[in-house]
Amino acid sequence: MSIAVAVKVNDGLVLASDSTVVIRGSSAGQPSSVLKTYDHGRKLADIKDYPIGTLTWGISTIGSRTIESLISEYEFTLPSATHPEARGFKVRDIAENLKTFLRQRYETEQGPLVPQAASRMPSLGILVSGYSDGAYFPEQYLFDFPMMPELQPRHPNKANGEPEFGVDWFGQNDTITRLIKGADPRLAVALAERLKMPSEEIWRLLSQFEYRVALEGMPLQDAIDLAVYLVETTIGRHRFVMGAPFCGGEIDVAVITPQGFTWVSRKVWHAGRPLKSYGSDEGCSSQMV
Repeated sequence: MSIAVAVKVNDGLVLASDSTVVIRGSSAGQPSSVLKTYDHGRKLADIKDYPIGTLTWGISTIGSRTIESLISEYEFTLPSATHPEARGFKVRDIAENLKTFLRQRYETEQGPLVPQAASRMPSLGILVSGYSDGAYFPEQYLFDFPMMPELQPRHPNKANGEPEFGVDWFGQNDTITRLIKGADPRLAVALAERLKMPSEEIWRLLSQFEYRVALEGMPLQDAIDLAVYLVETTIGRHRFVMGAPFCGGEIDVAVITPQGFTWVSRKVWHAGRPLKSYGSDEGCSSQMV
């Protein structure tokens, strides 16, 4: 389980995620259950030295492989962003190729992505965000196996070429949806069933309770603070409300601008007392040249 947040503003993109990894399994004849949770998973990753990053949520492994290691294997096949072969790279192409790479492995483990089997298959969501070569405004593409196997653009630029701003949250999304949208998603479903109304109409009625966030003109530092606040709020809900804490651990944060991908906060390996890496030192950032 996860909480992943992406904020798109004038000056760039902010990506943030928690660190809890949930391991599920079952004994013979028993329903699937939570076997173990770990608090040091990495769900936010850069793509080599490209100004591109990924957020992941849903299952943490495909077979014996973590999603992090599979994304690392994919990026291993890419040339450096500074190599002549990479010139003209597009975010959409990298997202499409990553989707194909992961789909092959997902289907090998879970079976073909067909509608009649989708309800029995575990969810794996990926958001690919960043800048194409020579582009000043960013792009974001989403795919989510098994229900959304094809790329879906998020906040595409306007017809005049100007950027469309937005905040997205994925995974354990009920906390942020309550906070920003004014209601739990389950309430909208219950009201739609009780009132015999389409859920879209219910959300239109509930929109009067939505908190409006002023993204136009928001500085990048405030976008970082917003992303961290939303992840922290979700972690707090899972820490204190009854039930297994499916979100937690340290918060990884990255900023993507036309100049490159920069880690703001990233877990590092350590022995004993946990340490945290800040800033964009040599081991924690990648820049376009």
